[in-house]
Amino acid sequence: MMIRQFLYKLQTRFYKSSVSEKLYRMYARLKIRNKNFTIISNNCWAWSIYEDLGMAYTTPTIGLYFFMPCYLKFISNLPHYLQTPLSFKRDSIYEEGNMRLSKNKQFYPVGQLGDIEIHFLHYHTEEEALAKWKKRVARVNFDNLFIAGSDIDLCTPQHIQSFNNLPYKNKVFFSAKPYPEFKSVVWLKYYREQPTIGDITKYRWPCRKYFDVVNWLNKGK
Repeated sequence: MMIRQFLYKLQTRFYKSSVSEKLYRMYARLKIRNKNFTIISNNCWAWSIYEDLGMAYTTPTIGLYFFMPCYLKFISNLPHYLQTPLSFKRDSIYEEGNMRLSKNKQFYPVGQLGDIEIHFLHYHTEEEALAKWKKRVARVNFDNLFIAGSDIDLCTPQHIQSFNNLPYKNKVFFSAKPYPEFKSVVWLKYYREQPTIGDITKYRWPCRKYFDVVNWLNKGK
């Protein structure tokens, strides 16, 4: 598996700087017809899609991540949480969250949104995180929502089932394991030997191989 991961990293580095990456983005930008959508995701995956398409961020879920229990609360009552004032705190309610905070080389803010928390991993100050959050919340298009999730950050099979049962028309969940009973789950077979999927924001080709995001945005799923 280590050899496979090494070869994959070499492959994705090649793609990122190659003609293939440029051609993919050109293709995606020509094919996209839905120009005013909001993708809500549990991590930076939404950011990667807006970047590929060359579009402004119409979602607040940029440069951050949720632990899955909090993310499910968030998307289960999205209008409520997006209207809830964002504050900040020093510690996480999750042991894993506190471990990451202690190991991270640079400070990043931990947000409190009612009874859920958000890890603003790619922000340096609370002021920056708050300003970007407010700005992007104002852009959310509730009439054209796309909801994404993935099997990381304390996700369990029960969480995947709960995600699948949410009443969103357009939702997708990326998993390292097959769940044929759940319509929303896309099995990323590259990660089938691992407990969860890898970083599909940084290394995007496994996701692109198994999921046509432009078709999803144009037609729904």
